[in-house]
Amino acid sequence: MTVMGYVDRPSAEPGSALRLHVRADGERWTARAVRLLALEVPSAGVERREAPVPAIAPIERTSVEQLTPVGSYVRADVGTPPDLTGGLTVAVLAQPTRPGVAEQAIVAGGGWVLGLDADGIPTLWLDTDAGRLAVGSGTPLVRGCWARLTAVVDPGRGELRIAAAPAGTNAANRVIDGAPPARAIAPLSGAPRWEPAAPLLLGAARLEHDRLPRGCFDGRIEVPVVIAGALEDPASLPRDDPATIAAWDLAHGIGERGFAQPSHVHDAGPHARHGRAVNHPTRAVAGHAFTGDRLDFRSAPEQYAALHFHSDAMTDCRWAAQAEVAIPGDAPSGVYALRLQSGGAEDLVPFVVRPRRDAAGAPILLVLSTNSYLAYANDHVAVDSPRVQAWTQMVPAVDDFERLRYRHRELGGSLYESHLDGSGVCHSTWRRPILTMRPHAYDHNGPVWQFQADMQIVDWLDRTGRRADVVCDHDVHEQGAALLRRYRCVLTGSHPEYVTGPMLDAYEAYVAAGGRLAYLGGNGMYWVTAYDPEDPQVIEIRRAAGTQAWAALPGEHHLSFTGEPGGTWRSRRRPPQKSFGVGFVAHGNPAAAAGYRRVVADGSPAAWVFAGTGVPADGDFGAYGIMGGAAGIEVDAVDRELGTPEAAIVLATSNGHGPAMVEARENFNMTHTALGGDRNPRVRSDMVLVPRGDGGAVFATGSIGWVSSLSHAGGDNEIARVLANVIDRFVEPGPVLD
Repeated sequence: MTVMGYVDRPSAEPGSALRLHVRADGERWTARAVRLLALEVPSAGVERREAPVPAIAPIERTSVEQLTPVGSYVRADVGTPPDLTGGLTVAVLAQPTRPGVAEQAIVAGGGWVLGLDADGIPTLWLDTDAGRLAVGSGTPLVRGCWARLTAVVDPGRGELRIAAAPAGTNAANRVIDGAPPARAIAPLSGAPRWEPAAPLLLGAARLEHDRLPRGCFDGRIEVPVVIAGALEDPASLPRDDPATIAAWDLAHGIGERGFAQPSHVHDAGPHARHGRAVNHPTRAVAGHAFTGDRLDFRSAPEQYAALHFHSDAMTDCRWAAQAEVAIPGDAPSGVYALRLQSGGAEDLVPFVVRPRRDAAGAPILLVLSTNSYLAYANDHVAVDSPRVQAWTQMVPAVDDFERLRYRHRELGGSLYESHLDGSGVCHSTWRRPILTMRPHAYDHNGPVWQFQADMQIVDWLDRTGRRADVVCDHDVHEQGAALLRRYRCVLTGSHPEYVTGPMLDAYEAYVAAGGRLAYLGGNGMYWVTAYDPEDPQVIEIRRAAGTQAWAALPGEHHLSFTGEPGGTWRSRRRPPQKSFGVGFVAHGNPAAAAGYRRVVADGSPAAWVFAGTGVPADGDFGAYGIMGGAAGIEVDAVDRELGTPEAAIVLATSNGHGPAMVEARENFNMTHTALGGDRNPRVRSDMVLVPRGDGGAVFATGSIGWVSSLSHAGGDNEIARVLANVIDRFVEPGPVLD
């Protein structure tokens, strides 16, 4: 028995409502709201603490069938059906990336499909009153190579024709235009069974239940044209000829800020049969005319006039919303959840109640790293990857969540995985159950990670009586520095790795105007991230020039949503050291975690950070916590050459890392043997205080694992005392330095 659900967005204001989407095996399901104060972490002795929210009415519903469309495609409704009595001509450029595994559709309509058969051979299928007919070109297409396909249904001659010719460049970048095409002709036995009112599809053969794509294509498509009539040369027909059923321009809409409407697929023909892209086929990818002399798709739209389709893409479960969750107008800001139950199964669906825009709020603001939650959402890496198993020196126990992820592949993967054709997953969505935001998602292998780690900050704030409002990355992106300026002190989560340009601008403007920011994590402000301008619940990245799970192809480093260069912020000369004092330097498994050594002297104006800790100058501390050390998983350090301000004060630095804590790959140009923390002085975590103008300041812990030590010894430890000192100083109006 399973039950799972999601809400339509990660946060909501008091007085608004969230839509709840649920799938349950049982006949009925219930939902009750709770406020989350702590999640259980058995390895740290932390128990779950939550409070009921009676002002949010319980929900009970009958379960309904929820079907998830998996696979990206384009749908164009035809409106007035075309006249096909004279036949049909279809032309398209296609580059398969996974041929020879199954039948795949490239262009399809009612009663016909042009695609690849199970051997990768270009094939035209046609439904007739004598049965289904097929004609194949005879030669399989080559993975990664472009081909020009032309298919004709010719009732006048009583035949089906297909031709496939190499086009553009192949995977070896050799020009192969002009090679002889492979041709085939088959008799047309029986009359075609046209369904001219059926939608036209790119990347799928048909839609079951009008929404589930079948026969999906893995690969790229360019300049698809569908014509009424049997033509020998489709290129001879002007696009504005009435016989042109549709001629989609896949480069249309490219602007200075990328694609303002990523889902819109423009028909340049006379009938305006525009399409809608579903599950985000990848845009801003190289087409058949790509030459390599323009690496920004905005400067050469004709070289990027393609869409990349994936048979396993999913950016919206599209489950029916079964209820609305009304947030009371006086609900305090915080982390909440809906506890779903059906039969003996249970699920916990978290969400944030953000403060009202017109409310004064608490003195402290916590920003949950929701973009990072999305980046790692439903990842299969820890279970599926031999690389990770070798890194951790263990095969993780497969718990219920991993079984669920195996069984429900339609819940989508993370940005750390590849599609079935080997290309990296560059889109992630909130519109699905995110199982990695559940209480036990990462406790099976020790380290606290993502949402579970950030909940330790929530737990600590609540236990120590410090009032704080809570928002998400999405809220900072939307409201900017105006949101942050309402607070005396702003805290980040433990791993704010994925940030947008407006988010960086907001943090920098806040601190420059006297705001005080505590960066409580590591590997933060790292990957350039963008929101879909039509649907901000979907994010996009392009991996390049960093420590990365996959790499975008040359010429495909720019984000289609915004047009800006992707990759790391460091590659755009905005490394986090400039704004936050420290930046990513190393990562390792839990066994490589370490404690800190205090390096700031007693007479320093920043010595107050260690008041009441009992840690003397040059004294060690923090060698405890869930991983055995507060400096762990991924760590940051100062780097003057990358922009750490001269005024930055190093408070402490980690010591004792083992060889499994290795330097980030972007830090060196050539491989060498001294990568590990046992003999590499650059592998360390620096805890810093950066005073800024107008009384502003940044405190940075330099470690993802830092917050995992807050609960050690019941919260009575040096790490917790340092955090208390920093926050208490930051919320007061006095100077940061003594």
